[in-house]
Amino acid sequence: MYNVMVKKSGQYNADLMGEFSNITDAIKLADDLKKKDNTISYTIEEVSGHFDSYGEPIATVVKRG
Repeated sequence: MYNVMVKKSGQYNADLMGEFSNITDAIKLADDLKKKDNTISYTIEEVSGHFDSYGEPIATVVKRG
């Protein structure tokens, strides 16, 4: 599963924009959002379904832009 997180300039936390099973769909959404508003930054994370000792999901960053 891939999560697309978007952070606007001046914003502290990133917003979840979508969850995808296919990486190409996640990249397309992130690129489309970046084209509409180039002041945002995005992160695409792969979530494995495993959790750390605090109960937070373990995610690996795949792409940033």
